[in-house]
Amino acid sequence: MRVSFLTAIATLAVAGSISAQDLRVDEPLKVLVPKSPPTRQELERRDSLHKYVEGLRLERAEQFKDALRAYEEAARLDPNAPALVRVQIPILIGMDRLGDAQNACTKVVALDPGDFKTWFLLAKLHKSSIRYADAIAALESGLNAAAIKDHPEAAQALYFELGSLFENTEKFGPAADAFNKAAEILEHPDLIMAKGNFPRAMILARAADTYEKIGQLYNKAKRHDDAIAAFVKAQKHSPERTAPLDYVIAQICVEQGSLKRALTHVDAYLHTRPLSVDPYETKIDILRRLKQNADIVPWIETAAAREGHNNALQLLLAREYAVAKQEKKAEAIYKRLAEDSPSADAYRGLFHLYKGEGAAGMTRILGMLDKVMDKAANNDGPVPLGTVVHAKAMISALRDDAELATKLVEIAFKQKADQKELKFDTVYFLAILADRQRKTEEAERFYRQCLKSATPGNEALIYTGLLRVLGKARKHETIVEICTQGLKTAQATNSLLFYNDIARALAGLHRYDEALKHADRGDAQAGDDNKLVFKLLRIRILAMAERFDNAETECKALIKGNEKPSEVIELRYLLSNIYSSAKHSAKSEEQLQMILKMDPHNATVNNDLGYSWADQGKNLQSAEEMIRRAIELDRLQRRRNPNFSSADDKDNAAYVDSLGWVLYRRGQIAEARKELERAAALDDGEDPVIYDHLGDVYQRLQMRPEASRAWQRALALYNNGIRKKDDERVRDIQRKLEQVKQ
Repeated sequence: MRVSFLTAIATLAVAGSISAQDLRVDEPLKVLVPKSPPTRQELERRDSLHKYVEGLRLERAEQFKDALRAYEEAARLDPNAPALVRVQIPILIGMDRLGDAQNACTKVVALDPGDFKTWFLLAKLHKSSIRYADAIAALESGLNAAAIKDHPEAAQALYFELGSLFENTEKFGPAADAFNKAAEILEHPDLIMAKGNFPRAMILARAADTYEKIGQLYNKAKRHDDAIAAFVKAQKHSPERTAPLDYVIAQICVEQGSLKRALTHVDAYLHTRPLSVDPYETKIDILRRLKQNADIVPWIETAAAREGHNNALQLLLAREYAVAKQEKKAEAIYKRLAEDSPSADAYRGLFHLYKGEGAAGMTRILGMLDKVMDKAANNDGPVPLGTVVHAKAMISALRDDAELATKLVEIAFKQKADQKELKFDTVYFLAILADRQRKTEEAERFYRQCLKSATPGNEALIYTGLLRVLGKARKHETIVEICTQGLKTAQATNSLLFYNDIARALAGLHRYDEALKHADRGDAQAGDDNKLVFKLLRIRILAMAERFDNAETECKALIKGNEKPSEVIELRYLLSNIYSSAKHSAKSEEQLQMILKMDPHNATVNNDLGYSWADQGKNLQSAEEMIRRAIELDRLQRRRNPNFSSADDKDNAAYVDSLGWVLYRRGQIAEARKELERAAALDDGEDPVIYDHLGDVYQRLQMRPEASRAWQRALALYNNGIRKKDDERVRDIQRKLEQVKQ
């Protein structure tokens, strides 16, 4: 019998040390019997390997739940193998089980602290939960891993993420330092290219962008020399950006007080003849600070003559003429621009000139507005396009300038005898302006005047505006009168508006039974789209009347019969408020936690639960995290709005108050003062609770006069009806004031 070469080799391999003389090819192979039986650990490791292979097969077949179970069993059998937990992470993320994915990452890095990739993934998961401190700690651990030294492409990614997190938490210096580490790696593209298919040009371009960002962050951190150094590096890497960055450097030099150096850089940028007037503004500011005022008008005249089609530059020249008391020249430019290409800026400049003339000038503006409104409301035919453009420009100029708007409202309000001569559209616009500027008395009169000549097309708008103004002024009796009359005489206004507002007003007057009757009438007339509005209104009135048991029963019944998640969330939130008003904190928190399971990114609920914990002095670290998450979620929501503008980018005063209060509870008094003062300064910061908290902080800082003023302001706001009076809190404030006096 012939034996093949491969069979002989295999036989030799099995036979091991048996001599060739003793080898018989026809002898059957013996089963290898280990000298000692395998241990339990070895058996479990072998079973773990089988489960791991099974998991791989199931994952490739896209049977992810079964694959996950196989991997989990493998990890249970061999708990010291990080790879068996690591393979679970992508499946958990794909199943949106982010909390479990975080736990899996934590297990992996506990078993293998040098696994920088999992540290990075853990940081991303913490970031998605807005747990920035934990995300930063994870990235720092990943960057401390020994293995990352051989992976510059990964290191720069971790530094970028670390910089972004520091920036999100407004730690601009550390953010810039982290980005700087990333940029240093990008300076050596060969090291990154050796690890993958990364184009050199792309790496260097990223380095240029990074240095520019570093400069911006160092500037925010007031590290001006570091900022300028970063921008100079950005210019070196990106020559086409040299001129714009000259302007940025000029601005930093201005902030430093290096005015002559700033002038050199801004002139270098102006040499490119930019369209924006910002650099021209910067040079004007520098010349003023250098006491070279006489040079401004001649220089800007030359620049404007050279750039004749740059309307923004012409407006700047007109403004400087006005500053130099050359009003006739300024007026001529404003009028020409308003006629040739009407814009809000042109009219705003012209109106500011006239405002300087006092009452006569404001009357002149009112006349111009009324004239264009009359033309725009021409009923004899189509309105000329030019008239519409002029009207829009004037309206925009007045609407967006609080000082102009206020003075125009005041002058129109004083001229009672002449108001009959103003056109309907002018008076209606004055009502809107007065409302925006919180001139409630003026707004009420203007809306009432409009109501006298309302048409079916605008009646509902006028009623809505009037009732809103009366609500802000807390004129509950007047609202009842208007709604009662509206229900009898209104021709084109939905009666639901009147039922809603009269119910709220009656509740504000503590006439709860009447309020409930009107809410029920609204419910009876409402269609399916509006029924829930009146049912919620009824429950709120019951809560205001402190009939908490009835409010709870009706709210629970609505929850039970409702399947729409958005409406269930709204109802549970209302139920939480009912429990809170009834001083049942645990039940209130239970409802908030149920909402967060349905909608973890609900900013209001995150804030309310965090504040509730802070107010009770419990779970303070978690409370702070939730409140900070609420502020961040609120910012994200604002900035996703397609109509977002930087002017609207203001934090919610209630959320900032919550942050200040939890910091106070945690003993961080200076930080608490900063946040509470910021809350009080916001547009919606006129809240007695904020001033009560601020008084407590001032008292803790031994600032007794300031504490007394804050508490007095809180009492005044309660008395003005800004918030429903909490007798217990009011008594507490009065007690604290008495202690300060003593």
